[in-house]
Amino acid sequence: MKKRIGIRYNNPPLVEALCEFRFQEMGIPSNIVLGRLYQEIEEEYPTVETHRGIDVQSEEDNISPTIVMEERTRFVSKDGTRLIQVGPGLLVANQIKLYTDYHSFRNFIKEVMDIYFKVAKPSGLLYIGLRYINRIEISPNQPLEAVFNIGFKIPEMFKACPNPYSLRMEFPYNDGKESLIIIFETAQPRDDSPNAVTLDFEYVIIQPEDMGDKFLECMDEAHRRIEEAFHACLTEKTLNAFEPIKNNREK
Repeated sequence: MKKRIGIRYNNPPLVEALCEFRFQEMGIPSNIVLGRLYQEIEEEYPTVETHRGIDVQSEEDNISPTIVMEERTRFVSKDGTRLIQVGPGLLVANQIKLYTDYHSFRNFIKEVMDIYFKVAKPSGLLYIGLRYINRIEISPNQPLEAVFNIGFKIPEMFKACPNPYSLRMEFPYNDGKESLIIIFETAQPRDDSPNAVTLDFEYVIIQPEDMGDKFLECMDEAHRRIEEAFHACLTEKTLNAFEPIKNNREK
């Protein structure tokens, strides 16, 4: 299969893109960070929501992961297409609708990071995660190998595809300091889309060195590897069904 990099599509399967950062220490208390951040972004992100959930954290000297309750404050853009999520030592930039291209998404992340560093004054990055979540439509009883180049082999004794199914794969990079996580699983059915597969890519950098503005270069490399993986995981016929835009590559 020919290598596709920077190709844009008329009907891309992407449903959400996000970038998550976790920091070692905060120079400003969390409650003050939230107030100062809101002052900076209120005009563009006027809606504020609070969500509580479970987060799984692991440490090098602890074999068993720690499950903790985590509270996040979400700032929602006026048009509902973007989120900024903030928690203790946590920052997430979400593009949930109208993703146009990586260049625009990259600029959004940089703007959010610049504001966050200004108001929170964090020291040291613990984690960077760039994630792209895709929903791939399939026909009922369509063989998975007709759509995907990645997945699992089903023995002939089983006459139908498993339903539901979930497969998680992790590929190490850079001597294990980075990894590409791919989750391939049954998507939740919708009225307009009863049969679909979620193809979720996340490129993770654990305990990155003090990079300053170099975090953008790390993101660029993470995006390149996710893009290569996306095209490698789908058949040529499936990619063509997304309607590639001719002579319109990302810069």
